[in-house]
Order: sequence, then structure tokens, then C-alpha cells
Amino acid sequence: MFLWHKKTKLILLALVLLPSSLHATTTPKQTTIRFAVNTPGSAPYLYYDVTTGKYQGVVVDFFNTIAQNKLTVSYLDSNRARSEQLVHTSAVDAFLSSPNWLEHPDDFIYSVPLIRHDSYMYKTSEFSEPFDATKLNGSSVCTRYAFVYPVLQPFFDMHENGLVRVNSSSHETMATMLTKGRCEFAIMSEQNARSIMFNEKFCSNTFYQSLNVINGVELVFVLRPELVDFQAVINEALTKFVISGAREEALKRHSGDASFPKGKC
Repeated sequence: MFLWHKKTKLILLALVLLPSSLHATTTPKQTTIRFAVNTPGSAPYLYYDVTTGKYQGVVVDFFNTIAQNKLTVSYLDSNRARSEQLVHTSAVDAFLSSPNWLEHPDDFIYSVPLIRHDSYMYKTSEFSEPFDATKLNGSSVCTRYAFVYPVLQPFFDMHENGLVRVNSSSHETMATMLTKGRCEFAIMSEQNARSIMFNEKFCSNTFYQSLNVINGVELVFVLRPELVDFQAVINEALTKFVISGAREEALKRHSGDASFPKGKC
């Protein structure tokens, strides 16, 4: 009889502790996350809004959905090349990127994908055929400073008959340089292009999108390897964010739903 009571108490104790154990897997030990931003950001994902004086975008909207977990996100100015080093040294905890763009991708852990990031070429006149770098010797391409473009890099590295890289500080500046003839093409994702090129600032300009995708990657949250518990929280919340349609709503809110070609107003 005593043995039965002892077993019963152990079973009841296990049942009491079980929910706590399950809850612990979805509650991060670290409640403040330092998130590096490729200043001035990249709309519609994460960008600085001069009107509010705060960072806005799909990333901010996502983290707001898990605020009930008492998670605070602090956005810190950085750049793509520096962000990787900052996570290495534990100066920051996370940033948005793709493993394809990192110098040491095996040194981090990752979330499930936030979004598919397909890059296109853009120019101010119509494309008559798919973009082919092998046929455009000496053509200039506006790029974002410190950004990696794996498909185009071999052509940028050519001393002759390659492509000329023209660096810029932001996607908006890239579009401006394109309109002024500082470069013949600009490369960016469709989401980036839509959020910038349909802005009133470019009302008098036309923009055309290449007929083919230049490069495609999955954007994920890059995390310090110690943040396994936080990774679990992000993965659970991010899956819900995508399936519920909240991600698509956020994309429309920050970049609209216009389609290319973009004509004059």
C-alpha cells in the first residue's frame, strides 16, 4: 500500500511539472534582444521612419506579435559586414540575413525563413530579353555598400569585360543614381524596389524589372548559438505569423501591392 501511494505521488508530481517543462521550451531566458540593423535599414523589412523616429517594417511587426512573452527588442545601428562580427563577439544577439551572404555561416543558428528574397535587375527603360551578365561587358550596376551578390561577384571581379559595381548607402540612393544615369542597372529584391520606386519622390520616373530572377535566397534571423531557447520562440511565432497571413499584411503595409513596370504619375 505504501509503495502504491509513493508511485501515485510521483506520477502526480510529474503531471504538475510537465506543463512547466513544456512552457519553458517556448519562453526565452533572455528577455531583451539586441537586434543589429543595416543602417538606414531596408524597406519593407526593417527601416528607419523619419516621421516617428523609430524603426518600422515587417520585422518590427513580427516582434510585436510576441510582445506577450515580455520580449523587448532593441534595434542597434550597424551594417551587413559588421553585424556578423558583432554577433560573433556577443555585442548583439541577432540580425536579418541569409546564410548565403555570411562569411562564417556555420558559426550561427537560424530561424525558419521569414520570406523568400528574390533579386531582380531594374532600369529606366524596358528589358527586351532576360538579363544576362555575359552579354553586358562594362555595364554598371548600382549596388548596396557591403552587400554580397554571389551571382554577380565573378563579373565584378573581372578586370576586363565584366560588370562595374557602383556602391551606394541605401536602396533609395541606388534608385536615385539609376534615374540620374550614374548606373545602367540597379539590383534589389522586388519588395525593396516596390517600397522605394513607387514613392512620390520618383513620380516622374519609370522603372522596369528584369524578366528573370537574378538570385533568390531565404531571409532568416541569424542568432548567437547560445540562444537556442529564443530560436524556439521565434520559430513557433514566425510559423504562425506566416500561416495566419500577418506577414502578407505587413508587406502590403510597408511596400504596397503595386506591380512593375512602374510608370510616371
